[in-house]
Order: sequence, then structure tokens, then C-alpha cells
Amino acid sequence: MTPAEIEKIKWPETVTELHAHLGGSVPLYRLWEMGIEKGVRGIGKGYDDFISLIKIQPDKVKDLDSYLKIYDRIELIQSGPDALRQSIIIAIHGAFRTGGMRQLGPSGEGGDPNPLFRVARLELRFNPLKRTGAVFLKGEHAGLYDVDRVIKAACSAAEDVEIGFRGKIQVGFIFCFGRDMTFEANQVMARKIAEWKDRTEKIIGVDLAGPESVNPLNDPTKLKEMKSVFDSLDSKIGRTVHVGETRSVDIETFIKTIEALNPSRVAHPIVAYRAFAEKKDDRGFKLLKERGIVCELCVKSNLLTKALSNLEEYKKFINSLDDFDIPYTFSTDAPALQVTSLAGELVMLLSNDIVTAEQILRALKQADKSSFLPKGI
Repeated sequence: MTPAEIEKIKWPETVTELHAHLGGSVPLYRLWEMGIEKGVRGIGKGYDDFISLIKIQPDKVKDLDSYLKIYDRIELIQSGPDALRQSIIIAIHGAFRTGGMRQLGPSGEGGDPNPLFRVARLELRFNPLKRTGAVFLKGEHAGLYDVDRVIKAACSAAEDVEIGFRGKIQVGFIFCFGRDMTFEANQVMARKIAEWKDRTEKIIGVDLAGPESVNPLNDPTKLKEMKSVFDSLDSKIGRTVHVGETRSVDIETFIKTIEALNPSRVAHPIVAYRAFAEKKDDRGFKLLKERGIVCELCVKSNLLTKALSNLEEYKKFINSLDDFDIPYTFSTDAPALQVTSLAGELVMLLSNDIVTAEQILRALKQADKSSFLPKGI
């Protein structure tokens, strides 16, 4: 589609962003400022070196593991109640201001005077334990910061921003369990989620994230442990899971993970497409269809991690989902680190004839429908 044709699409006034990680939602220069303020070690030999270390670029990313390593420094910079509060305020403001812009400046700031839409409902996901500033040792997080203070800071920050926007944006948090965390540490997280869910409406869902190579859950014991963590939570809390993004997870493990954790949404279920395209194995697609699971797609991120090789292959993936009548949404994943926006992702797809306007508008409606946020805006 041409820019003029894209402009004429009947875009909704407001949209929902379902899949954005807090670690990837703060502009690089703001992370630098926060790192300097906190006195964090290991942030590079000056500003230019820091930007080079943190910025996600195709020549630096070989796979999901190398992609996720960038987050180690970011999570340290965002550690503690004050830094986390600042990060969340920046991320929400950024989504509202730039989410509908087709082009961004080199530092991630807006440069489009006529946004296609506004992001009015935002789901931010992060791991509170990884914002305590420590590694995990046998289930006890020896953090410099208290996790309860971290969670409290996050929730109050979102509430304050909502008040400031006077109902123009609604925010909720998805707390991520870690594949790279011990069973005991994930149990700690589950207890904290249960405690805080009764005290705030800001915690709307849970996720499983992290490097699949570390814990693909093909070990029945590991899968049973993760199932017990998920099952310990109130059934009313939303469930989404990162699974099948890499070849570390085969189709058998994908199916068993879905059956065990019982999510209503799945992030990047590329293994289902790969099994179908390479081996004519449609069990993954059939499972998604039968359970009515919504697929969260983050195109630029998936291409950067080499989950799919190019846009043409992504087109086949999307069309396969349509062939099986599986619902899907589009999101940014890490808008600030990738210097992208939701509108920019959609325009990229339309400009390269990867999707049609009908597919885009259907995906935007699906995001509204399948959001874990309470109906408000």
C-alpha cells in the first residue's frame, strides 16, 4: 500500500497495546540518565559507548538469547522503587505520545504531527523480582531493594499517570515469571502477586518469559513446577505465555506447555507455524484454534531474533493463522530499544504488502477484545 492509501484507512481513534516489556519501553537516553543518577557500574565508557551496548540492532542480535542479554543492564538500571517508578511513567507517556506515530526520531521521540491513532489502553509487562537489583539464590532474592516496595511504586506510578491523563489512558501490569529463575524464586513471585492482587487493580495478568534455551520445559519435572506456580494464582487473573519462539521448544513441548499452563493468549507461537510449514504437522495450530487462544505477534522483534527470517515468511505465518481461523494481535515488544511504534509496525506490514487493511483492523479489534484490562476506555 502507498502512504496515501494507508492514510485513508478508517483507523480507530484509540487502540490497545497488549505486548510491551518495560525493559524495552524507556528511551536509551533516559536509561543513560537513570544509570548515571544511580551510579550503576558497567554502563559503558561514556554515552556513545552505552548507546552502542544497549541499542538493539540486527548485526548485534544473533538469536533470542543475545537479544535478552541486553535486558540485564536495563533491569539493573530500573531496579529500586524510584527508578522503577520513573521508568513506568516514561513508558506510559511514550506509548500515549508516540504509539500512533508512523516515524520516530533517532532517540525514539515523536516526529509525526498526524498520528494514525492513540494508544489508550496499555499492558506493560515486567518481572518485579528482577527490579530488586540482585540475582536469585535458591528461591531467596538477595536484593538491595524490597520487592513489595518495588510493586507498590509501580502501581502508584500507573495510578498517578492515569489521574494526570484524566481518563485518556488505562494501564495494567503483567508480571512475568522467569524461565531463568529457580522454582523457589517463581514461587516467591506467585505469593507476591496473590498478596498484591487483593490490594490493587493494576496487576491484570501473568506471563512466562526469558530464554527458552535455559528452560524449554521439556523436562516433565520443570513443567510440573511451572504448572504449580500458575495454578497457585486466582483463576481470574489473565494468563499469557512466551512459548515456541525458538527451536529450543519443539512442537511436543509447545503442546504440553499450553495444556499445563492453560493461557488465553500466547506470545510468538512460531513453533506451531514451523511444524506446519516444515513437517505438515498442524497439531499446534489445531490446539490454538480449539482453545480460542489469541496469538501476540511482535513483528520487528521476531525478525531481529531470527525467529522468522524475513517479512515474506512472516506473511506466510500470518496467513496460516488466518487459514486456521486463529485470532492474533500486533504489538511492539520493545518500542524504545527498537526505536519503533505500534503504528510504525503496522505501516511496515502494509507498505510491504505483508497484510491487508482488513487484517490490521481485525487485529486491532482483537487486541481490544482480548485485553486483560477491565473495560474502561
